[in-house]
Amino acid sequence: MKRQSGFTLIELLITIAILVTVTGIAIPAFGTWLPNYRLKAAAMDIYSNFQRAKMQAIRRNEGVVIVFDVGNDSYEVFVDNGAGGGTAEDDIRNGTEPLLAQVSMPENVEIDDANFSLGSSAPGFTSRGLPWKSRFGNVEIKNNKNRHYRVKLSIAGNLNIEVSHDGGATWK
Repeated sequence: MKRQSGFTLIELLITIAILVTVTGIAIPAFGTWLPNYRLKAAAMDIYSNFQRAKMQAIRRNEGVVIVFDVGNDSYEVFVDNGAGGGTAEDDIRNGTEPLLAQVSMPENVEIDDANFSLGSSAPGFTSRGLPWKSRFGNVEIKNNKNRHYRVKLSIAGNLNIEVSHDGGATWK
């Protein structure tokens, strides 16, 4: 008589029990990881849109502005050239000024502060790649896990990303 090989019912039940245990451990860890991932991704998006604004300003030979709406956790990037009856260099997208990006923060991520020179929340770049109207400063975003990211724009037009794990008290 031939011996049949395969899994026994006990082996199958033990394997399922191990999978359930590992899944039970992994799901709470995923819940902690996801908000921090979303925050970091949002910070990288802001950084990328700053870079995009700088490149478009140089390429188009016109000012490109980023307007942060802290109350609505969103921002938009546009060419402030007065096209279509708009007013050039007024930090407001009017007329048919070209919109380059319109971004809302992901779930559980909010814009905590957008603080640029002269109390403005509208930085940008000139056609030479320098800060718009000499506005330098930073935009800070946070999540519901007390982690903060900040994208800094220097007077020379350089960008830097910093992170704080203690609610903005110290930055790395």
